[in-house]
Amino acid sequence: MDPLGNLPADLIRKCTDLMDLNFAEGQRLRTLNKNWKLALPSFRKGAYREERPWLLYRERGSGETRFFDPVRERVHRGNDPRLADARFLGSTLGWLVMSESLDLNPRKTHQTFLYNPFISELQQLPELTLDSPYPTGVLRYGVLTGNPSDNNTYACLITDYLHEIGNRRDTYTLLIYYVAKTSGRWEQNWSVASMLVVGIFDTWYIESISPSPDKISIEIWPKRYDFTFQTQEWNVSNFIPVDPIQWDPFHDQSLYHVKHRLQLPENPSTLAIIIGTSTDRTRVRNKIIGDQSDDDDPRASDHIIDGVWVEVRP
Repeated sequence: MDPLGNLPADLIRKCTDLMDLNFAEGQRLRTLNKNWKLALPSFRKGAYREERPWLLYRERGSGETRFFDPVRERVHRGNDPRLADARFLGSTLGWLVMSESLDLNPRKTHQTFLYNPFISELQQLPELTLDSPYPTGVLRYGVLTGNPSDNNTYACLITDYLHEIGNRRDTYTLLIYYVAKTSGRWEQNWSVASMLVVGIFDTWYIESISPSPDKISIEIWPKRYDFTFQTQEWNVSNFIPVDPIQWDPFHDQSLYHVKHRLQLPENPSTLAIIIGTSTDRTRVRNKIIGDQSDDDDPRASDHIIDGVWVEVRP
């Protein structure tokens, strides 16, 4: 019999307080036996919430995932086949927005879902079918405006459409497809909002997407694009570089140092594509870290690490 299982509950709590446990460690200890489960708080009841988001990452298409706790500098491994061959689009309030396909070619139909990696809960979103005047597209990002369990929350998918005029490729349409949750169910029909963007633009260069209950803000230097759901109106303003809640745990670090912190193998052709998130305390911007030369297209790398920052909450 495991002698640790006979420890009194109050002693277990004192011991674990000294350990500064995070979510992953607390969950593992709760599975030891009944005494530990009763002594340690439950994540679903609000325990282990972190001030900083965690990075969920994996080799593209793999179900073998890792969680990086940036405060304690700890890496935790996991395996979830539901994430295999799916693509990260973003996260909000602890929920991932995922595409069921890794395909980056323009398509007419797209299937997406929501997934909470902390409680292993999945919600399917209605199928998105694109139509004229934007008959095909690639899903770039996805966010929520609130908790997906609450009514009046919107699921949003961001894509773009390139207009080719002769030899010119400098006009895009930025598109937001959105669907609301009402009466406990997701509506089946997606709405779309479009904004014509003239100049050198690519959703690859979106710096951050910040959702709120009534609008979504997209920052593409040097502009910020705000779309309000109720009025269905856009507002375009100059990008403000000073961000009081911006946080970048990999600031000015080379790919070599990032690999070391994330316990990744030293592969010279690695590219890390990391999607940021926005909370009420922290905004992490999208980031691309690679070791190709400037003349190379980083998207052509053979070894790609996909990551997304996720707020630690049930």
